[in-house]
Formats: sequence, structure tokens, C-alpha cells
Amino acid sequence: MSTMEEAREMAPKRRRMMDMVLTLGGLREESAIPASRIAEEIENLKRGLLPLTESILAFPDAYFNAFLDIALRIGLVDQITDKALLREAVSNLEKAVSSGESKGIAGLLNSLKTLLAKTEKTEVESVGRQAADITESLKLIHDTIPRVESVLGEYDEKAKSNATGAIADIKSLAESFSLVLQDSSSNPEARLDALQKLGTKTRYGPFLRAVAQVKRGKREGRISDERLVRLLTGNLVNELYRGMILFILNNAGSKTVVQMSDSMKVSPERIQFVIISMIQRGEVEIAGLDGDAPVFSRVLPATPPTTLIVKRVVQQLRGLVKSLQGPAKDSAKDSLERLGLVQEKLQLLGEYDESMISDHMNAIREAVDAATEAVLQSQSTESSEDLRLLVSAGLEAFTRFRLKIALEKGPRLVSQANVYGEKLDPEVYEKLMETYLDNELERGMILVLIREIGAMTAHDLAEKTHIPQNRVFQHLLRLKRDELLTIAGETHGYVQYDIPRTPNEAEITIKTVGGLALQLTSAQSDLKSILSNLRPDDIGRLASSLDIFSKSCDKMTKIKVAGNVVAEPVLKDVEGKIKSAVLLAYRARARIPSTRPRVTVEELTDIDVPSVMDEYRDMMGYAPLLGFGTINWAHAKCLGCKSCEISCPEHAIELKPTMDIPKFFEFSEDDLKLLPANKAAFYRTVRSLATAKPSGSVALKEGSPGFGKVEVDLWLCVACRTCIRRCPGPESGALDLELKWSLPEVVKAMTAQS
Repeated sequence: MSTMEEAREMAPKRRRMMDMVLTLGGLREESAIPASRIAEEIENLKRGLLPLTESILAFPDAYFNAFLDIALRIGLVDQITDKALLREAVSNLEKAVSSGESKGIAGLLNSLKTLLAKTEKTEVESVGRQAADITESLKLIHDTIPRVESVLGEYDEKAKSNATGAIADIKSLAESFSLVLQDSSSNPEARLDALQKLGTKTRYGPFLRAVAQVKRGKREGRISDERLVRLLTGNLVNELYRGMILFILNNAGSKTVVQMSDSMKVSPERIQFVIISMIQRGEVEIAGLDGDAPVFSRVLPATPPTTLIVKRVVQQLRGLVKSLQGPAKDSAKDSLERLGLVQEKLQLLGEYDESMISDHMNAIREAVDAATEAVLQSQSTESSEDLRLLVSAGLEAFTRFRLKIALEKGPRLVSQANVYGEKLDPEVYEKLMETYLDNELERGMILVLIREIGAMTAHDLAEKTHIPQNRVFQHLLRLKRDELLTIAGETHGYVQYDIPRTPNEAEITIKTVGGLALQLTSAQSDLKSILSNLRPDDIGRLASSLDIFSKSCDKMTKIKVAGNVVAEPVLKDVEGKIKSAVLLAYRARARIPSTRPRVTVEELTDIDVPSVMDEYRDMMGYAPLLGFGTINWAHAKCLGCKSCEISCPEHAIELKPTMDIPKFFEFSEDDLKLLPANKAAFYRTVRSLATAKPSGSVALKEGSPGFGKVEVDLWLCVACRTCIRRCPGPESGALDLELKWSLPEVVKAMTAQS
């Protein structure tokens, strides 16, 4: 296979990391223009950008003016009810206005500010309102559930439509795969090529990386023909099955083992074997049950907020049912059963269009909160009176309801014996309840603040509540575990937490537009500054700014208001110009050499990772994922268990069948004391029987348990730390990642193949 074909097969992450090392090492400068022609290249770039930049710089203002007109005409802003989202959008637009003048952005900002002030005033006036009639609230819940079920029906139809094409593709792939496996006439390398072509259709990274590794090993003579055949019928087949399973789950939704077996024409036992390893890798999880059979789905980056809200509503209704009597209880119980089915279906769907269901779920959530409030205020027991005194500051009804149950049920622990005839000591109960109430009140206060203000960090919450930050963090972890909070990002090194929200279509649109306005005004300002005095050092910044315009334009083409794309003619006119400008900038960046001194391959040793990343970012305009380092192996702590080799997702680490006996004599007694007794006894026996210190290693049979030498292929290692976490060796384990680069051999391998 040619070198160019191999380069195209390389995973994008590996390609970017390889480019970074080659660029930093000055190994590609021979293809760049000479230094004497840099000024000429800059002038050519300016001339190429001149007819494009005017339209590029003008399009954000034209877009936001058009967006403001249509938003005011259809009352888009008035459809926003989430105050935290409003505050976030106002904050983004204020920063955008400070970066540059725009009539459309300023007008949208004024509209949102007016709505925010109106919302806050309405909330102040509504404080102390009477609880809603519980019958009306339950009726509203009962009447809204059919609309939710109707949307679920649309989800199912859409999922079935998408699944039809995916199942047809996977059946075709399975037939081709079966033919390749049955073809014993062709040589193993031809079968490997055929498997690779099939695997590209699934786009499953681990399979493609495994094939690339096997090809490289065969080319370098490290893999024999016999072993290649074993890999073809074992490891690579399993990897391709994993890719096919993930393809099905991505495109056809959640499936059982039997359903996947029918589609892939593979035995259920083989599917079950493969899927267990996918669960261990964190790629697949059990989403529910179909009868007695588990239903598998791919692991999502995060649970959709609407699913979390449905779960909370179900929990709340379950508590309400226990507090109601008569027809009200029957109505709540019926709603609980139907919403439980809704929750199960949403969990099986995984990802879905939340805007279709958000309005209905918000109405149900508000009705459940109103019903809970009515239950709290309708009961005049001593415990509920104490509760109202404790939580008169305005905790959420959900939090107060949990406190109510605790106050009502708690005294029974002292007055009544449990099934074992035991009673709780009154003093112990008093301490338990005091701690519990303090924790619940603090958690309730945190929920109120986050709901009103928006996503917050532990640091911000500690400042506003005057609760010690370590306690705030403990509360946040508990709320996150209970799925009452989600992670919304990070700021200044602190994780931001937010409540699950179900934004409607208008809220999603405003949030997206606010973020784009902030990005575009900043990029607009940077682009004007760069073009006013373009220098070679600015090429990276130029490419980054134009990238922002390109990505923003792509997002804008997907924003629809009243069923139409906003300012569609403007976007169509500028889209091609932005792409042309981006290509010109990238081409110039590739041709203009770095002004820093050349670095030889031998000098790429013990380089500190963060400093290299910063330097590369300044030079190239972006920095790839941090993925290099040196894995150090401590022989004295190694158990030879192969946990590192089995768990490595890149197949970069291997326990070689070689026993380095001279190292046995370098282990200290402290090292041996940490090892299992039989392992330590073996080392002591070898040392006591030897008449002289050996000078060489001993080759072992393939697959010898418990012994060997760990070797790491730096070309494949991406410093993910998986092997370090999985190592069961004494103390911190036998493996350690050092954030230093020692890459001469890696760079040589790169240059030899590029």
C-alpha cells in the first residue's frame, strides 16, 4: 500500500498529533517557501482576501438585523420563560455589544433586558400566592400526558424510519463480511485489506486502529503469517463486530442481543461475548428490559435534561400518591403509571428532539409542583407547621415535600419498634434529624439559587450561601448523584452545575444566537485588527478567526424561526466566500515557514508538554488534544497480570515473553515486601540459588502467566492513563505517566512513513 493511502487511513487525532511533532521539529520546512519570499506570499494572501473580507465582516450585522426583525414580528422573545437562560443570553449579548457595534444585537439585548425585568417584577408580585386547587392540578397533568404520548409516537415513527435504512446497510455489510471470512483461497494480507474496507463503513475507531497496527507489525516483520491468521479470525473479527453493534445502536436505536443477532447474522452467544467487552469499555450500557431480555444502547455523553425531569416528576408523583385519598389518589396513580412508561421509552430512545416535548413536560412539572404545594398547605399537622417555619424562605416544593415526609415519619423510629423489636434512642434520633434537616435545607437553598441564577460553581455557591465550600461540594455531589443537577461546563477551573432544563424552541434559538453573537463580534474585531497589519506571525490567528466565521455560518443555516432559515440569502451569499478565505489562510500557513530555530530530532527529548503545547498554539492557531507522554514501568511492582495490555484502547502496551533476570538482583527488600508472597518468594529463591549475577534475559513461551517485560509503543500510545488506572500493582501500581516527551524514535518513524 502506498504511503499516501496509509496517511489517509490514519485517525484524525493521530494525524494532528503527528503534524504537531513534525512542525515543531522543523521537519516539514523543506516544503515551505524560502524566507526571501515570505513578504511576497503575504501580499498574495492580502490580494486573495481583499474581495472576500468585506462581505465576511458585514454578514454578522446583516444576519442579526434580520433576526431582530423576525423575532419582534412573531414575538419570539415573549416565548422565553427560563429566567436563567434569559440572564445567560443577556450576559452574552452585553459582551458582544462591548466588542463591537451592531444594531441587531443591541436591539435584541434591549428586548431581552425588558423581558427579564418584567419577569422579575412578576415574580415579586406573585410571592405568597395561594396554592392551586389540587384537583385542577391533577386534571391538568392527566390532560397533558396524552400529548406527551402523541409526541412519543412521532419519535417511534421517526426511529423506525431511520432504522430501516440502517438495518439494510448492516445486513449488506454482514453478508460481505461473511464472504470475506469464508474466502480461504486469498492470502491473509488481501483478507486484511478487505476487512479494512468493510470496517471503514462502520467508522469504528478501535477497529481501524487495530488494523493499522497489524499492518504495521506485518510490514516490520514483528507479526508472522501464522499470527496474522489468528488475529484475522479472532481480535479483528471481534473489533469489527463491535463496530457493527455500535453502528446499529447509533442508527437504529436500542436493541436486544437477539435483535442484533438477526441483523448481523451472527450467533447471539458471539454478540453477548462481544458486548460484554463494550460495556467494560464504556461504549454500551443496559437501557431497559424487553420482557426478560436486556435492551442495550450506546453510552450518551449526558442524559437529556427532559429525561431527568420526567424522572423527577415520577419520583414526586410517587410521593404524592401516598399523601392523597379517594379520587385524587386514583387520578395521581393513573398519571404515575403512564409517566413511568414515558420515562422508560425516553430512556430507550436515548437522544431525541427535546423541543417537541419540552412545553408539555414543563406544564406537567409546574402542575406537579402546584399539587405538591397544595398538599403541603392543606395539612395542618404539627410537623407540617414546623416545616413551614423551617422553609418559609421559599424552598422548592419538591425539597419541602421530602422534608415533610421526614418530619412525619421520623418520630415513628423512636415510638415504634422495627421488625426486630428495636427502637431508636431519642438523643440519637435528635442528632440524626438535626443533621438531616440542615443538609436538606442547604441542598434546597442550592437548588433555588441555581434555578434562579443559572449554572453556578461550588465557589460561587459558597460565597452566596456562606456555607463552607467543602460542604457545598458534598451537597453538589449528592444532588448530581440523585440526578437533580447536571454538569453544565466549567469556568476558571471550577465545574459548573445546573438543574435539568427543558428549553422550548424559542429558548434554544435565543441561546444559540446569543452564543454566536459573542463569538462573531470577537472574531470580527480580531479579523479587522489582523488585516490592518498582516504579519507572518498572525497567520495562525487569521485561520482561527476565519474558522469561527465558517462554523458560525454553518450553525446559522440550521436556525429556523417560524419554519424558515433566518437571512437565508445573506448566508448563501457569504458561505462560499468564507470557505475560500479559510482555504487561503490554511494554504498560506502551510507555506510560510516558522520563524523559530530548527529543532533536530535528537533534541525532541524530555520536552515539557505544556510549554510545547503553548508554542504550537501560538504558531499554528490551534492546539491538538494532549496525547503524548512517557509511560515508565517499575519492574519490581509488576505482577505480570496483563491488565495494562488488555485494557489499552490503542493496543500500545504489551507484556513481552521475556524474563529480565538481572533485574531480579536489583529489587530491594522493601520492594519484595509489597509483592504477593509467592511472587516475592520466587524472586528470593532465584537470587539465593544463583552463583553469579546473570547477564542476559531469558525467552519465555508465548502466553506465560505472571512474568514478562512490559513494552510501550510510543507511536501508538496517546497517554490516556488507562493502563495506569487498571494496574493492580502494589502502592500506586507498576506504571507511571511522565509528562515529558522522549520522541526521537517516534519522529523517525513518522518521517519514514510520511
